[in-house]
Amino acid sequence: MGGRVLPLIAVAAVVALSPAMAGDLPKAPVTPGAVPCPSKGQGFVRLPGSESCVRVSGRVAAGMDVRAGHGAATAPLVAGRLAIDNRTDTDLGEVRTYVRIGNGRR
Repeated sequence: MGGRVLPLIAVAAVVALSPAMAGDLPKAPVTPGAVPCPSKGQGFVRLPGSESCVRVSGRVAAGMDVRAGHGAATAPLVAGRLAIDNRTDTDLGEVRTYVRIGNGRR
């Protein structure tokens, strides 16, 4: 029994004598929330530390194609799309990057 008590006492001593307490930890800086870019359109937000505004959008559609004579075990129809629209004002005008990824028949 003496072999088990000694490691437990050592762990308790380390925990009790540790200099870092929860109150001593530095406070994390507070970052502001998303800043909207109304000049670019609805849904755009400014990227922190830059002049770029970005909008992420998409959609998902699901359904079942059930026709007479094809049985009840027809495969479901699923379609989705993700779009990322980035806009930045430059000396030459607005630069736009647009990426859209999709699958399905819709």
